[in-house]
Amino acid sequence: MPRPLKAPKPDTGKLVAREVLQELLDRIRDAGPRGIAKAALAEALGKTPRTIDRAIGVLEAQGARFGKDRQRVGNQAPVIHFALEKAPAWDSKVTPHARLALEVALLALEGTGSDAWSSPLQSLRELAEQHLSTRDKQLFEQLRDHINVRAAADDAVPLDRDVLLRLFTALGDASGPREVELEYIAANGRQSTRTVVPYTLTHDVFSGGAFLLAWDTKQSAPRHFRLNRIEALRLTGRAGILTDRALMERARDYQIGGWVSAEPPFEVAVRITGESWPAFIRETPPALPEVLVEARKGQPGVLLQFKATEFNAPTRFILQFGADAVVESPAGLKAHLRGVLKAALARY
Repeated sequence: MPRPLKAPKPDTGKLVAREVLQELLDRIRDAGPRGIAKAALAEALGKTPRTIDRAIGVLEAQGARFGKDRQRVGNQAPVIHFALEKAPAWDSKVTPHARLALEVALLALEGTGSDAWSSPLQSLRELAEQHLSTRDKQLFEQLRDHINVRAAADDAVPLDRDVLLRLFTALGDASGPREVELEYIAANGRQSTRTVVPYTLTHDVFSGGAFLLAWDTKQSAPRHFRLNRIEALRLTGRAGILTDRALMERARDYQIGGWVSAEPPFEVAVRITGESWPAFIRETPPALPEVLVEARKGQPGVLLQFKATEFNAPTRFILQFGADAVVESPAGLKAHLRGVLKAALARY
């Protein structure tokens, strides 16, 4: 367990209150690399310039280090701007942007499942333990439970930062996900307003982008929303109510490529043959739910098995192998694939 962080120490003469030290530090930190002038600090804190000088001296005595850059505005005399280079040991805060960047990096890296990240992740975790407040840690622990990264994929359209921040706030609430209202444009261009309870962010190689899995309060069913199609999102202020949490967990665990279904999962068995596909599948098994690759003696290629809840996602995956993939089960998927191939052949 990390040691609890100590509160700011007042100066020995008790001329600068703890609250003033912390607020001064926060103001200089939030000003960024350009820094902030003494007069602006005095105005923001409602203190005299002399008190600001004294507080900065106290902070430096406690280990803080400030950059002091003389900046000129117009024809005025140059003024010293203070920028934070090093905080005192008791400081428990970093900028909101730095906190968000650090934890999202951790969530994304942990989702890669690569042992190569073990040491870097441990270093980042120690850094997070040192610099995140208790409330921040609770927020990101909640987020960790609601982000599911299976493999790399990127949306061509940048995601709206404000939408993401509100979404992270709703997902990361310590009491559980909060209800949100979102404006959404479907793939066919139809616009709608939805009231949902966000549950999981999904991002896998088959989806080609990032999705929000949420509980649709009107339909009482799980729904997937592509993040770059969410035009606006606001928090309703109400607690999120999931009337069927087990169904949401199942939808999360068995989604493939942006497709989700409320149906129970079924097992898919596909025989993969060809000159190079079997070795490729053995060396890099696809990021599919409950995937299993078997090379059986006396049988060609490899048998790829995984779970799914609907036919579209497995079909999209299987078609990439062309004639080198044969579905062994289930019968319904074989019939679905046959229909897709017949429709494709009719176009030629």
